[in-house]
Amino acid sequence: MSINQLGYIVVESTDVEKWRFFGTQIIGLAEENGPSGSLYLKADERRYRILVVPGARDGLYASGWETVSEEAFNASREQVAKSGAEIIESSAEERSQRCVTGMFSFVDPSGNRQEVIWGPISDFLPFVSPVGVKRFVTGNMGMGHVVLPSMNFDASYKFWTQVCGFGLSDILHAPLSPEYTARIYFMHCNPRQHSLALAEMPQPSGCVHIMLEVEGLDDVGRALDRIAQNKVPLAATLGRHVNDDMVSFYVWTPGGFALEFGCGGLVKDWENDHSVFETTRGSHWGHQWSAPPGH
Repeated sequence: MSINQLGYIVVESTDVEKWRFFGTQIIGLAEENGPSGSLYLKADERRYRILVVPGARDGLYASGWETVSEEAFNASREQVAKSGAEIIESSAEERSQRCVTGMFSFVDPSGNRQEVIWGPISDFLPFVSPVGVKRFVTGNMGMGHVVLPSMNFDASYKFWTQVCGFGLSDILHAPLSPEYTARIYFMHCNPRQHSLALAEMPQPSGCVHIMLEVEGLDDVGRALDRIAQNKVPLAATLGRHVNDDMVSFYVWTPGGFALEFGCGGLVKDWENDHSVFETTRGSHWGHQWSAPPGH
């Protein structure tokens, strides 16, 4: 497969300073000002993993998918073009802001903007958290995962598996109401149990949630303390997931979607130690959900 990790996300914001506080003081990411009023939020030796850009709305602008080489990048581009999706060319300004050598964009069948890149550019300065987070789990598994609203579900699933080469990890049917059950398909492109999930649920912010993983439970607990001290609303209480074994909580971001913050996620050998399964519940315990602020 050409895509090998979720490299970054791009967030659009009506108030970049809210993301600066949330990213640094709550999540523990490092910060650096970017061009044109943008903000880089750094989680490892990369320049950033979350890019916040000023805009007219609050929500996810794009998911950034990385390829290992120019050859893999070109192969991915060819696969997307053959599918009939429109290739959106990148400008030199966009590539400079993203800190990448090459990039193209497209919109998936459910209307989610995707960016595909190769050659991330970084000075490889070490990550130093302003609140003492030891490290985020990234490397060859990417920044974490993203869950995208996918109301054109069947076409989206076919696109991500047949065009982009993702593998199906597991399936969940989530009862959102007595009348509606949403399909959620979790998919992988590296040893992380999932880097992408498609969720059959509408989401005005363009994202259901993103996930960042830390090394140990103490970092998860200290983040919960920071959330309580700053009265930031939780989206879901602490719990352990059935599919990837992660112990995590969810917190509402300034973008109107949730961020999952956890530890202990499964690392998989897909060839030798997996069979696709369907779960009838999302968590072994915990993860009691709360409505977004203002609802």
